[in-house]
Amino acid sequence: MSPVYKKILVVYFLVLALGVTLSTLIYINGTSVSNATSSLVDGNLPQLNAISKLRVAIFEQKPILYQYYATTDRTAFMTKFERNQRLVDAGLRTIHNAKEGVTLLKQIEAQNESIALLAKQLDTALSAQPADWDLARELLVKVSTVEDQITPNIDALVALNQEHVQSSGKSAQDRTHLMINMVIGFSLVIFFIAILIGYNVNAYISESAERRRLAMFPERSPNPILGMGWDGKIAYANPATVELLARLGLTKTEHLLPEAFEAHLASLQSSGQERMELEYTLHNRVFNCQIHALTDLHSYHVYIEDITDSQEAEKKLFHQAYHDDLTGLPNRRMFGEHFQDVLKISTANSMAVLLLRVDRIKRVLESQGYEASDNLLRAMALRLDALLQENVERARGALLFRFEGATFGILLPEMQTIQQLALLAEKLQMSMHDPLQANGQELFFTLSVGASVYPTDGHDLESLVKNAEAAVNRVNELGGNAFQCYTQDMNEKAKRWLELENGLRRALERGELALNYQPQVELSPQRIFGVEALLRWRRDGTTFISPAEFIPLAEESGLIIPIGEWVLRTACVQAQAWHDAGFGKLTMAVNISARQFQHPEFVGLVSAVLKETGLDPSCLEMEITESVVMHDVEKTIATLSALRALGIQLSIDDFGTGYSSLSYLKRFPIQKLKVDQSFVRNMTTDANDASIAKSVILLGQSLNLKVIAEGVETTDQLAMLQQFGCDEIQGYLFSRPVPGAELEKLLRAPCTIIEPAT
Repeated sequence: MSPVYKKILVVYFLVLALGVTLSTLIYINGTSVSNATSSLVDGNLPQLNAISKLRVAIFEQKPILYQYYATTDRTAFMTKFERNQRLVDAGLRTIHNAKEGVTLLKQIEAQNESIALLAKQLDTALSAQPADWDLARELLVKVSTVEDQITPNIDALVALNQEHVQSSGKSAQDRTHLMINMVIGFSLVIFFIAILIGYNVNAYISESAERRRLAMFPERSPNPILGMGWDGKIAYANPATVELLARLGLTKTEHLLPEAFEAHLASLQSSGQERMELEYTLHNRVFNCQIHALTDLHSYHVYIEDITDSQEAEKKLFHQAYHDDLTGLPNRRMFGEHFQDVLKISTANSMAVLLLRVDRIKRVLESQGYEASDNLLRAMALRLDALLQENVERARGALLFRFEGATFGILLPEMQTIQQLALLAEKLQMSMHDPLQANGQELFFTLSVGASVYPTDGHDLESLVKNAEAAVNRVNELGGNAFQCYTQDMNEKAKRWLELENGLRRALERGELALNYQPQVELSPQRIFGVEALLRWRRDGTTFISPAEFIPLAEESGLIIPIGEWVLRTACVQAQAWHDAGFGKLTMAVNISARQFQHPEFVGLVSAVLKETGLDPSCLEMEITESVVMHDVEKTIATLSALRALGIQLSIDDFGTGYSSLSYLKRFPIQKLKVDQSFVRNMTTDANDASIAKSVILLGQSLNLKVIAEGVETTDQLAMLQQFGCDEIQGYLFSRPVPGAELEKLLRAPCTIIEPAT
């Protein structure tokens, strides 16, 4: 019997008991109401009526006697008085009171007899000849006196009977209200019980439906389900069992069970366990068999499921989780687990982690697209893997992995010497001498290889990979296509760069950045015609950070964009302030980084800053390095033309260090070339540097461009530049870069080129 059914029975008997109880109580109270009503109808109310008639009859006697006195009509008197006496006697006989009313009745009877006696005496007095009128009047006074005595007794009798009527009425009313309340209460209880019954009936129906659904489960299950007796004989097999037998070409249900099934059942019985799970192969399919022992029913339920597809899917997911989709190589996750496995079983003194990064693959992506880049990486993976297979002796146990992007990893579990690593790296780099095929094109690439060694460079995988990455990054910085083992200073440099980057991100808001200005001097006549704004960073207000250290960091991190905007705006504000102070139309030269120049909003920013500061555009000179202008020449020409259209001056900085083409140079809308200080520094001692400096000056003259030499520190350098016909100079020979206030002192003093301070 289900719990829901038991609840329904309990509720049923509860309602039955409540109904019987209510009926009994209503019967008892109804009987009480009936008795009270009967007493009221049959006794109290008629008695009140009789008392009322008695009162009328008693008080009617006095008027009859007075009428007799007035008319002396004895016949009429006797007729009326006797009839009234009969009414009084009948009323007295009708009234039956409780004990407390008996005394009143007796008093009223006695008083009525007194009136009757006085009436006889009055009849005698009036019948005498002559009539005794004085006695008659005296008798009438006595009748009035007796009547006054009767009145309170009758009133008391009426009041007593009224109390009985009210008591009976109230009792009947109270019992009636009690029955009404009981019916209402019972109705509410029945209402809530009905809700409870409805809920439980609904639950019972749902449970019954669920039982029916569960009963249908074996029939509709897509997997075989068997019912067995305690002896192992099959008592039931669902339709899915029949379908599987037909699909596998089997004839008996027992053929679906795993081998030694009886032994498994015996083991399950002896162990006292309730469940056993088996996995087996049948007709090249993998099945899972679950046996459930129902000890209370002495039977078994057996569930069989074909898990072939799920196992294959699981293997596929496992492969995807541990292999790179593009190349099929093990991925970084597999690299980590393989490292741990090697660490447990390796007997070698050390092992190595190599990171291989394909140089300049970004160019393929930019020019050929992602498909060509993907094909290239596949070809690269095949070649590297084949090379490792060919060099088993040199790379025993080595396994190739693909990390992210164009980076591959090699775990070398048996490393003997650093020379072994260098030879392997050389072999890997030599394999790139032959072109790779991608999208029908032959492409040539080089490899940057970095390595770290266990346990020298780290005791865990994270440290080894980080250090190998530091090594390969160093190779990239040096131009790529080389091999580098990790050294301690690499991490120190990376740590230093990270600290500087974090500090540089807050430098602007903390006011740690400032501009110094180096005068630019025209040689004929000698005068300061302009200044170059040079950025300085005093970290935390104390430590001076070299521009050679933080400018490349700002360029790489992208911080050069907001910093460059601040430099441009600050320099323009300062130039306008000097103009307003009467120092003439000084030219303000500002260096522009590659990222700034290539930013799509750069020209708009320059225009906005000029309008904001009010600086004459012709007083702003932008210095752009030779390497920047030669990148994407057509776009460079468009940007330079847009800047020139604003009215500003343009110069090429560090000229001679790049690979400018004269055909492009003459197309650039520039006004000045700047000879790099590396040539100026050694021009008096190195004939080649002197020749380059002279060639740049002559080239500028031939193109009608001004030429300025930077880094001039000695009078010999100055003399040689004047001999070559250089137009302008800047350098320590005249002044170091100085703050704005100090520069104003130079602007006020005569322009004299002096020896640099030591």
